[in-house]
Amino acid sequence: MTGTPIQQPATPPIPFDARRRTTFGMRAARRGTAVVRAVFLIGFTGFLVAGVLATVFAGLVIAINGRLP
Repeated sequence: MTGTPIQQPATPPIPFDARRRTTFGMRAARRGTAVVRAVFLIGFTGFLVAGVLATVFAGLVIAINGRLP
């Protein structure tokens, strides 16, 4: 035995932070998917609200006239 080996770190040292900074492209991509998701959810919610209002209106018309026109 010539001696104990020098301990090596598990990962090489990183200069500033443990995680790489996100680039402009990555931030834009995340915002883009969030915008698409928000637009979809707003549209879907509007569709559901319109369906409920149409059902309530049809119910009122049936209650008053006895049938739909």
